[in-house]
Amino acid sequence: MNTLVIDVETSGLIPKENAITSITLKVFGKDIHNTIFIKPQKELFYDPRAMQITGISMAYLEQEGVDEITAIKKTITFINDNFERKPYVLGHNVEFDVNFINEMFKRRTNNLLFTDKIHCHRKDTMYNTLFLKDSGLSNIESLSLGSCYSHFCGLTPKDAHSSYGDVLMTEEIYKKQMKLIGGNRDA
Repeated sequence: MNTLVIDVETSGLIPKENAITSITLKVFGKDIHNTIFIKPQKELFYDPRAMQITGISMAYLEQEGVDEITAIKKTITFINDNFERKPYVLGHNVEFDVNFINEMFKRRTNNLLFTDKIHCHRKDTMYNTLFLKDSGLSNIESLSLGSCYSHFCGLTPKDAHSSYGDVLMTEEIYKKQMKLIGGNRDA
């Protein structure tokens, strides 16, 4: 059960040029979570198309967000408070999220990375979907989070493109995938 579920919403697709606008951290299988909104960073680009997809406005980030240093501290505190050892990280296309969080850490800390605080092996519902498709256990066409949620959970995606909604969908997909594979144990 040593698993941290994560999702980030970003202002674009390039970790060195675009910002994290929100990050959600959740303890797998428990109602313990934190969503952190991050104030706009002057040196980073906020693509209007990305902001429209997430529905997060610059004004909202200014009002509700914290600076990146505070976001890093909150992330570390969440991990330290909820895990006795480095947690596995679960996400949908999780390397995207990890790369963005690492880049934020690089910008604001001397030598600390997000990957220093987590287990080196990742759990990824997108790659699990590829495995299930290749093995003939799934006939899904699209690897998007919403498609995977509809396919594995039989439900319409809810709160898509919000980091909290995406974390909840990722967690449910993972549970269904483990049942399909035959591992009914907790993550």
